[in-house]
Amino acid sequence: MADEHIRFDQFGHNFMREVVTAERVAATIATVVGERIEVGPMAAGPRDAARATLRGKLADVDVSLADGPEDGEAMRFTALVRLNCTLAVKAPILDKRYRGTLTIPLLLHVRTASPVRLVIDVEPPDAADIGVELEAKDRSGRLIQVLGNIDGEVRTRAAAEVARRVEAPEARRHREIDILAMVDDVWRP
Repeated sequence: MADEHIRFDQFGHNFMREVVTAERVAATIATVVGERIEVGPMAAGPRDAARATLRGKLADVDVSLADGPEDGEAMRFTALVRLNCTLAVKAPILDKRYRGTLTIPLLLHVRTASPVRLVIDVEPPDAADIGVELEAKDRSGRLIQVLGNIDGEVRTRAAAEVARRVEAPEARRHREIDILAMVDDVWRP
């Protein structure tokens, strides 16, 4: 392949298009989420009479390049993170378990920053945007789920956990990529 000379602005455009892909963004999200998560124990139910623990296992991360203005400022991606989960709810007179799926939508903006960095900004979802599909093993479990607003509590806690994880130092290391440092590691005299 012959070395075709291109302009710097075309190089920048090519760099973003070839380096910032849906597959790489999905891999970054999967790394930050981790294979397993646990939230709780947390107060749950009417008057916080029960304790609940949510355990999840990453099932899938689906990322797509979002339609949007080609303003040269940022690339937008939408992501859907799916977790297979179990929820244990315990109180003095009950012990209920639920199985199901959490679906967490994310909007990501990948932008360039000075001097030569890529930054991924993540908009954490509102609780109402999080999908919760939990199934109880029995009728009393379903009744407790409805009366205790278990699905709503899971949405609220999941939204708070996503917001916390997005700003955690470990996530920031994956969301802020220093290209110049990478080049320095390879291109030392």
